[in-house]
Amino acid sequence: MTILAGIVRDLPVNALTPCGLTWFGQFLWFSEGFTRRISAVDPHTGQVIHQISCDDISTDLTTVRGALLQIVGEEDRLRLLDPGTGATLDEAPNPRPGHSVSGIEAGRDGLWMSYGDLGVLDFRSLDDLSLVESVPVGGRPTGVTVSDGYVTYADQRRGRLTLLDAGGHHERVTVSVWGRPSALTWDGRLHWYCDYDTLQLRAVELPGFRRSAGRGAGR
Repeated sequence: MTILAGIVRDLPVNALTPCGLTWFGQFLWFSEGFTRRISAVDPHTGQVIHQISCDDISTDLTTVRGALLQIVGEEDRLRLLDPGTGATLDEAPNPRPGHSVSGIEAGRDGLWMSYGDLGVLDFRSLDDLSLVESVPVGGRPTGVTVSDGYVTYADQRRGRLTLLDAGGHHERVTVSVWGRPSALTWDGRLHWYCDYDTLQLRAVELPGFRRSAGRGAGR
C-alpha cells in the first residue's frame, strides 16, 4: 500500500542542482553542484549559517565521525571534508567502479550506499568500505537515510520514499511525496529531501516516527 505524506515544512534554497543532504550539528547541510558549495542551513528559518567549497561535487553527502563525506567527480569517489574549512581529510574510490553512487548515509554500524543504475542498497564497513550486504530494491533508488529501526530510500522518478526494516530486507511502507525526491536525511523526527521540481528542502513526517526523539544515526 502506498500513502501520501503531507509536507510539514518547505525551505526554499538558493540552488539550481541540489544533490546532497545530511543532518549535522543541528543543521541541514546540502550540497549544490552548480555553485560547488556545501551549505549549513537553519532547519526553521532556511538561513545559511556556513558554507564550504567543493570543486567537483557529484551527488550525495553524509556525516562520518565529525566530518562531511561527499560524493565527488565523474567516478563518484568518496571525499572526507573538514566541515569548518572544506579541507580534504581523506579520499576513497567508489567501491563499485563504473556505477553511479546515487545516495549515501552513515549509521551507527556502517555506511548505506544506493546505486540507482543497479537498483541496490549496499551496506558497507565504515573502516574499509568492504561490503557487508547488498539489498536489491524496486525502481532506481536515489537518496538513502537511516533512522531508529529503519532504512529509507527515495525514488525520484516515482516520487516515493520507501521504508525498510533495519536490516534492509523487508519493505514496511511506501509513501508518495510531492515533487521529485533525491537526497534524503532524518533529523530525529522528520525526514527531509531535496525536491528537484521546486528546488526546496522539504520535510515530511512518516508513519512510526511521530514520537521519536533525538538523532538516531549516532555518527
